[in-house]
Amino acid sequence: MKMKSLLLLVLLFLGVFTFADEFTYPEIEDKCVGTYIPVDIDNNLKKTKLFYTALKLGYPIHHDVLFMGKNKCYSDARFHDGYAIEVSEFKNYRFVENDSGFFCLDDKGNSYKKISDKLNDYGYGYEYYINYILNVIFDFSKDMKNIEIKGDKIQIDNIEYSVILDATFLEDKDIALYILSEKRPYALVKNGVNGELHCLKQDEEDFFSHVDEKIIKEFPLMFVNADSKFPAYWNLPRQQIRYLRNLIYARHGYAFKNRELKRFFENFEWYKVNPDFSEEDFNKQEKLYIKDMLTREEEVE
Repeated sequence: MKMKSLLLLVLLFLGVFTFADEFTYPEIEDKCVGTYIPVDIDNNLKKTKLFYTALKLGYPIHHDVLFMGKNKCYSDARFHDGYAIEVSEFKNYRFVENDSGFFCLDDKGNSYKKISDKLNDYGYGYEYYINYILNVIFDFSKDMKNIEIKGDKIQIDNIEYSVILDATFLEDKDIALYILSEKRPYALVKNGVNGELHCLKQDEEDFFSHVDEKIIKEFPLMFVNADSKFPAYWNLPRQQIRYLRNLIYARHGYAFKNRELKRFFENFEWYKVNPDFSEEDFNKQEKLYIKDMLTREEEVE
């Protein structure tokens, strides 16, 4: 009986050791350690500002995110099934460094961009991943005084929200992010270049699943791309075109007389009144852009 028990313990030990070894690879260089995002998801997120739409882009072709440790790599598929990647798969991973950054190529040829050197004590990098997502989505509006990125949280109008990454069972059309404050979930909806905060409806089982049509608060120009000097306006409503047109004036330091526009642009850290403002300082592209937008404003409702 003792011999059987001893044999069983040995078999269990070997089983555990073998299982652990399947996911533990030889240590990699320090520069490879960190959090990685698929390149196509990253590009789509920067273009659309819609996290869940971007996340679905490559599923299940590649991993949603990689947490690359010294000798173990984790991946979360839709943030449901956290797991370590087996050595048999990881041995075919490759690392590439170029002028665009540091990248990992998986065994299927998918490319992942390194977005952080850090991982937490458990080998994951959720907080750094969320921080990166927030900085992409709010790359323009984080310069607003009422919006602040605080690690893996976003503060809007002095209210701090955490981010809901796993929205598999929620709507995703035009949703930039689902955010949570005091156990109450909200949808941050992208409407053109504007942001809209909506509550989520509860069903009979107290499950939040649908976005309420009522807008709690609207944020003009929240989703303008920071690197775009001349944002697209053709499919936007008149009010949004008006804000974009006046954005050119704000960048040159125009002193707004209209209270609404004055209050709005004073909310940007970069806005400073230029006492020597002159439309003559606009370049040809800016003048043409303003002229075309004025024409478009007259055409739409």
